[in-house]
Amino acid sequence: MSQSILGLAFALGTIMAGPVAASDSDTPNTRESTVEELITEVKSAVKRRNYKWDLSIFSAEGFKVRGFSVDKKPLVYFTCGDKDSGNTSLILSAVHGDEVNPLYFGFRLVEWMRARPEMCKGGFVVIAPLVNPDGVLRYSRGTRTNFNKIDVNRNFDTPDFAPRAMKMWKEKFRSRRYYPGETAASEPETQFQKWLIDEFKPQKIMSIHAPLNVLDYDGPTGIGGDEFTKSYIESCESLKSAMKKATPSLHFFAYGIFPGSLGNYAGKQKGIPTFTVELPTTDPALAGHYFSELEAGTRLFITQAVSQKQASAK
Repeated sequence: MSQSILGLAFALGTIMAGPVAASDSDTPNTRESTVEELITEVKSAVKRRNYKWDLSIFSAEGFKVRGFSVDKKPLVYFTCGDKDSGNTSLILSAVHGDEVNPLYFGFRLVEWMRARPEMCKGGFVVIAPLVNPDGVLRYSRGTRTNFNKIDVNRNFDTPDFAPRAMKMWKEKFRSRRYYPGETAASEPETQFQKWLIDEFKPQKIMSIHAPLNVLDYDGPTGIGGDEFTKSYIESCESLKSAMKKATPSLHFFAYGIFPGSLGNYAGKQKGIPTFTVELPTTDPALAGHYFSELEAGTRLFITQAVSQKQASAK
């Protein structure tokens, strides 16, 4: 058989077999995966890494797609409730692919909401359980960054990105783990998070990470020229206080903001109360325990409304 025929046979076989699974190659896939194929890859990775999780939480049912990752994995989200309720909660998970337990948390939360339809009444919930699928699926245990080796929690187009993001990275970090990229909002995973915020206009945001065992908060403070009314700021502070009480296993710690971070973009610039939940460890054996520990805090986050954001009259 000639080389040209062999090449054609190989190409046809590749197309019929479907998208290439996530790999360590520096060349991304060019064919878009389906949600079903994504879930199959996630289950395979969980089994291969011996996480010993209940695989039934990973289901393709009910997910919507908004764009694709660099490696052409669908960027999925789940919604329930009344979009016009005035109480929209956005929950992001698996932003950094090597943090392990946020992957479980995000998909378990979707399952948890499906089993509790009453939680969707009187509000609107948006869950993106796998913000960074390339980071989760690449290498033996995942990687913090996306396929382009950019940290998608340092890539938002905040006002300080151009003057400070690369400068801070070069001077303070240098590790590729925190690389913000040369251009703000360059990555599809960053654009996906921005779209969720712009499309659904959440009154509050929670992003799940690991393993620092803290609850971090960014939002309007009433100092430094915030543009929001006193009543709105007080409502945000009330939610912050309630979240601190509802998550006693986490240490409350305000890290401050970084150029290009979600807390900077959503919390400081847009004035949306934004919580970063850092689970205590990346030990997959404790994933279910952490979810149970934070169930009360998650319920409170979803149900407690924040007053409508209004510009101050000053």
